[in-house]
Amino acid sequence: MTRVCIAAATVAALVLSFCAPARADGTLQRVRAAGALTCGVVTEETDYTKFDTHGGVDDIGQEICKAVAAAVLGQGARATITGFPDEDHAFKGLAKGQVDLVAGVTPTASNQALYGVAFGPPIFIDGQGFLVAKNSGISALRDLAGKQVCFIANTEHEAHLTAAMRERGIAFLPYPWEETGEMDAGLVSGHCAAMTGDMSMLAEERAAFHARKHDFVLLPETITLDPVAPAVRQGDAAWESVVTWTVEALLEAEAHGVTQANVQARRASDDPDLRRLLGGDRAAARALGLADDWAVQVIAAVGNYGELYARAVGPGTEYNLPRGQNALWKDGGLMYPLTVR
Repeated sequence: MTRVCIAAATVAALVLSFCAPARADGTLQRVRAAGALTCGVVTEETDYTKFDTHGGVDDIGQEICKAVAAAVLGQGARATITGFPDEDHAFKGLAKGQVDLVAGVTPTASNQALYGVAFGPPIFIDGQGFLVAKNSGISALRDLAGKQVCFIANTEHEAHLTAAMRERGIAFLPYPWEETGEMDAGLVSGHCAAMTGDMSMLAEERAAFHARKHDFVLLPETITLDPVAPAVRQGDAAWESVVTWTVEALLEAEAHGVTQANVQARRASDDPDLRRLLGGDRAAARALGLADDWAVQVIAAVGNYGELYARAVGPGTEYNLPRGQNALWKDGGLMYPLTVR
């Protein structure tokens, strides 16, 4: 009986040793064979659901999709973008194989278990903030004492607002709303001293104020951290690694001052980390199953993370979001790269 069990275990181990690499390489090989990446982003339709709290970060997601496509397929890579109205639809689309990757969803243990996904590093760090009229005289949370603060009822924003203000000893007047459009009107008309929600959501709503959007500003303080990240199907280790290290390469490029315009010239640098990033050391490329110059292709396609951010949601765009927490660690933000090697 013991011999039978050992033999069975040995056969099972051998089967797993042959099957596991086939599963892990599945998406990478499929994308190569198709010559294009199918990628999902969450478009966050207004009032579609109260459970998703982010605004339109799909522009950042699309940039990440293009970056991953360039890492795998090189110059002229194609990324087909599919929009989902909320995270639930995006996760289900990923699980069904409608897309190879979803760029820009909330990484939580419950989402990981419920949908069978794995997450890459954050591509945008969101957080609950406050939108106020520029001429209101409100410049910090403490200035909201005794004033009406508007929020969507029965959401995490309400719970976080109540807890944060209690912790800070700020007595405010809660003003719940059922619909975002009505809350927007409450802020514009002056019924709300401030409107609270994730910064990306507030920026998206402010953009919809059109001629009056410049009359409102985001306070610099946030009361939560709510990042979004790329997601892939579990059991696809090779593909998860490609997505993860593509994001790390974008951040490392910014940290070293490598841009879309100078990436080719910087390949001659004597900096050992930079030489590794730009193809001088083939170890990372071999480990990922990519071409030696995969990171060069990524940066040439979309620039570094800072360039990507500026183009998608930064000052000059309709969202007009400062870097804030999305700045590099050395500039006071929370974004930092793992060295590609």
